[in-house]
Amino acid sequence: MTLIATAISNVGIVMASDSNLTSATSKYAGEGRKLFHVPAVGGALAVAGTYSIGAESMDQWMPAVIDSYGFRTAPTLGGFADYLAGHLSAEIAPDEFQHGTLVHIAAYVEADSEAHPEFWFVRNIAKIDETTGDYIGSDHFDVSEDFWHRDYLNPGVQRALEFGSEQRYFNGYPPGRIAYLEFIRRFGLFLKDAWSQPTWNFRAPQTVDELARFVDLEIRAIGAMFYSSDYSAPFIGGTVQLETIPPPSNALKLGLGAATARYGQAAP
Repeated sequence: MTLIATAISNVGIVMASDSNLTSATSKYAGEGRKLFHVPAVGGALAVAGTYSIGAESMDQWMPAVIDSYGFRTAPTLGGFADYLAGHLSAEIAPDEFQHGTLVHIAAYVEADSEAHPEFWFVRNIAKIDETTGDYIGSDHFDVSEDFWHRDYLNPGVQRALEFGSEQRYFNGYPPGRIAYLEFIRRFGLFLKDAWSQPTWNFRAPQTVDELARFVDLEIRAIGAMFYSSDYSAPFIGGTVQLETIPPPSNALKLGLGAATARYGQAAP
C-alpha cells in the first residue's frame, strides 16, 4: 500500500513515493523501492499497488523493463508507457492483477524546438468510487497522457501554473490519498499566507530542489499519520523517495499567455 505523487510546475517536475511495504496479511513488510529513473527518456516512474509481477519483486522487475526499453532506436515517453503496459499485461499473474497497479511516468518532451512536461498514467483501474474513494478495477491496462494533452488545455490550470502553482497527480491507498489531498489543500493555504507576510522573508520555490523539499514534507506528514493510527500496519510511511527533473533550457513557460500564443486562443 502506497502513496505516490507527481508535481508539475514551471520550476520542474517532482515525483515522490513512500517506501513502506505491506504483506498479504496486511502486516508491515519493510521498505522497498517504488520510484525509478527512466534514463532512455530522461524521466521518472513511480508505482503503486501490487509489488510483484509474475512473482518477481517490483524492484527487480521494473529496472529490467526500463533497461530493455533503452535499447530502442527512437525512445519516446509515450512509447515507453505503451511498452510498460504491454509487459504488465503479458507478465502479471491473475492474483497480482487483482491488487491493482498504478504507474506515474513523467518527463520533458521535445516538440517544435521547445520542451514541455508530459505525465503518462498506466493503470488497470477503471475509476474511483465517488462514495468510498476506493479504486474500481478494470479488466485491462489503460494508458493516457493526462497533463499536456488534457489538463493543461484548461485555462484555470494554465493560470495557476503561470502564478507559481503546481499541477498535482497522486494515487495510493484510499485513506492516505484522501488525507494527502486535504493536507496539501490546507498546507497550501498556510504557505500562501506565510509567503505574503510583509516582514517575513519566506517565498515560493524558485527551483525544482526547493519544490522537492515541500513534496517530501507532504509525504512524510501522511506517513506520520499512519504511524499514529489504529491501522494494522503503517500502510504509508518510511523513507521518502524523490526524483527531480529540472526544466531544460528550451522549456516552454507554462501559463495562460504561453498557451494562448501556442494554440491561438484559450482552451474552453
